[in-house]
Amino acid sequence: MKSKLFIKILAVVLLISGLSCTKLDEDKYLYDRVTGDQFGQTDLEISSAVGAAYSNLSGVASNNHYLTMNEVTTDEVVVPTRGPDWGDGGRWVRLKKHTYTATDPDPSNGWNFCYTGITTCNRLIATLTTINTETSLAYIPELKALRAIYYYWLLDWYGNVPLSIDFADTDPPANASKQEVYNFIESELTTNAPLLKKPVSIPDIATYGRVNYYTAEACLAKLYLNAEVYTGTPQWDKAIAACDEIINSGIYNLSPTYVENFIQNNQNSKESIWAIPYDHIKFTGFNVGMMTLSYLNQQTYNINNQPWNGFATTAEFYNSYIDPVQNPGPQGQVVGLDPKGDSITATVDKRMTANFLVGPQYSSTGVRLLGNAEPDDPDGAPFTFTPYINELEPNAWRQSGARIGKWQFYQGMTPDLDNDFAIFRYSDILLTKAEATARKEGNWNDPTVLAVINQIRTQHGGVSPFASLTAATFLAERGREMFFEAWRRQDMIRFGTYNSAFEFHAADPDTHVNLFPIPSAQIDANNNLKQNPGY
Repeated sequence: MKSKLFIKILAVVLLISGLSCTKLDEDKYLYDRVTGDQFGQTDLEISSAVGAAYSNLSGVASNNHYLTMNEVTTDEVVVPTRGPDWGDGGRWVRLKKHTYTATDPDPSNGWNFCYTGITTCNRLIATLTTINTETSLAYIPELKALRAIYYYWLLDWYGNVPLSIDFADTDPPANASKQEVYNFIESELTTNAPLLKKPVSIPDIATYGRVNYYTAEACLAKLYLNAEVYTGTPQWDKAIAACDEIINSGIYNLSPTYVENFIQNNQNSKESIWAIPYDHIKFTGFNVGMMTLSYLNQQTYNINNQPWNGFATTAEFYNSYIDPVQNPGPQGQVVGLDPKGDSITATVDKRMTANFLVGPQYSSTGVRLLGNAEPDDPDGAPFTFTPYINELEPNAWRQSGARIGKWQFYQGMTPDLDNDFAIFRYSDILLTKAEATARKEGNWNDPTVLAVINQIRTQHGGVSPFASLTAATFLAERGREMFFEAWRRQDMIRFGTYNSAFEFHAADPDTHVNLFPIPSAQIDANNNLKQNPGY
């Protein structure tokens, strides 16, 4: 515990500084100003001020943008309307059905999240350049790489976004093309990566929670993996090369067990390339427990607030773990798909038991929790999380849906978890290289690809190796491994399944929904901005 606290204190010292500098008004996100005399001159003051660029990341693991846009829109996650709860003006239903609009909160929040971070990076880069000391200039590559990551998210979500990199430029920006944004991200990361620190161990106190050399390479790997979607031109060789930079470093390894990547004190994970170092006091915002647990689970974990009973996985996705045809492996007793959640014999994947909370729920003293019996709920008052969800809206049962249990919940937890959230994880890098290799070779059964998939399956899932693969089985395996780590939307678009029918989502009439709308508030405030097609 002392080791955890020591690492946390050092990791978040940059992240908790300058919070007030990052909350910008919507209509001024590109134009806020801080004068040079407001900025510190000593090494400590400079390093503390740079934390403003990171403080914005506290919202990553909340229900505001990053997770909601990347997960609720997919076959993995659903937020049912449970009577009077989680209606929110149809927000969650529109995300699921791909009927989101330019006035919806999630696209607006995502836009503001990214441009708040970009504006802060621009401000700091300009001020550090003016200070012009060895210390101040040393932080600029890190800030440019972080800014590029924000632009990577913008490219993925909105496509043709404004490029604003000069803090002194007050002209309202126009859209840049996807190719221009892509080129900017690639150039910024390849130019600045060699100037960034390389971790020397896990955890590396000097770089933990900060953008480092391998963070930049991981972002490049993901950029190149999706290059064909973004620009029309695949970049498989570049994706493989970026992955190899990380793999060949010898710093990272596949964790012996899946769960150790997500425990409360997970800063020692050998897979964590770049993580947000959350802390329930020093760096708050990791709210997944509140988002998914039931009100009654307050008694399970002795939480000081009542959870919100919202986010769940779909029965269809849960079934991809337990169905022996989709996921062959050892057979045992698991919670089934019927309305009562009765036990059945099916595949026992260790990642399933880690990723989901299902079955009867108990208090911290072992007493079975009882809810208000709903008239059409066949299980009655005993509170049981069932993978089965009776409907998306308006009256989903309060206990329906397997809950997200991926990050360890613990006794006495607060609404803000202590677990760190990995943006880039080593397992994903292995899968990225495998996919790029399969696409380059035109062969999902390439020996390298099969070896990677089966290493992950057997080591993390404890399930049987595959004898052969298809694009569909590869995507399913990515889903089982990377559940709720904010990659599913991107993956489904790349594999051509985002617009297909899946649980609670009819097939899309066209593909314009593969990009989110630019928020109407931004269009109204800037005549130079053009809306994405279809909105």
